[in-house]
This record gives sequence, structure tokens and C-alpha cells, in this order.
Amino acid sequence: METDRRRSFWVFHLIVLALAGLFCGFFFLFSFLRRAGVPVVTCPLHDLLHVYCPFCGGSRAILSLLRLDFATAFRLNPAVLVSLPVLLFYYVRAVVVFIRGGFFSFRVPRGWTFALLGLFAAFFLLRNILLFAFGFDPAGDFLPGQ
Repeated sequence: METDRRRSFWVFHLIVLALAGLFCGFFFLFSFLRRAGVPVVTCPLHDLLHVYCPFCGGSRAILSLLRLDFATAFRLNPAVLVSLPVLLFYYVRAVVVFIRGGFFSFRVPRGWTFALLGLFAAFFLLRNILLFAFGFDPAGDFLPGQ
């Protein structure tokens, strides 16, 4: 019983580390390929259709957060600033449940999933409406003069 509890906790941490490693690996791979002059399609919506996807600017926003540049992170992708505290809260809650002797569950509460999906959908619509209707491009990907 105790070994199952510990195993689920460590599997969770290995999944988190693997996702972080994949994020870093892809970021450095794409950066290297772009510097080498290789044309890389990182986001089909962004590169081919010239619209912002809900996650466009997300990796740059996370890197800005690591540099403690909150204004730039908010300009690049405000949804990241809203979703990261929610995900951090869920992670801390899982650790506290484990420390108190409870079983860790991989389930995210249903309301949180719909709230995060709604946040990114609203961000997607708002960002593209501002770009095409008003010519406002805070990330500067399509209208570099701003």
C-alpha cells in the first residue's frame, strides 16, 4: 500500500521532469536550427496561416518569467501568467496530500480543466480580433513596427 503511494508520487514527478525536459530540448533544438538557417515550422497556425494560436508566445513568456521580466511575459502571452499559478497550486496540493499520507491522484478537477481551456480559447479569439480588426500586435510577430 505504501509502495503504491510512493510509486504514484514518483511517477508524477518523472512525468513533470520529462515534460520540462522535452520543452527545453525542443526550445534549444529549434533555436539551433533557426540560427543555422534551417527553415523550421514551429507552429503551423503562426507560420503558415499568420494567426496567433492560444499558445503563441508561451515559451517566450516562460523564459521572460525566468528572467523575472513580468511585463514582457504579460505582453507575449497573458494566459501563461494566469495558468501557471493554477498549475503550481495543483502541484503543491499534490505534494501536501502525499506528505500527509494520502494517495496522490492524477486527476485534475473538471472545473479547472474547463476554466483553463476557456481562458486559452478567449485569449485566442481576443488576440486575433485585436490583430486583424485594430492592427494591435503586442508580440510584434506580424506587425514588427509596434
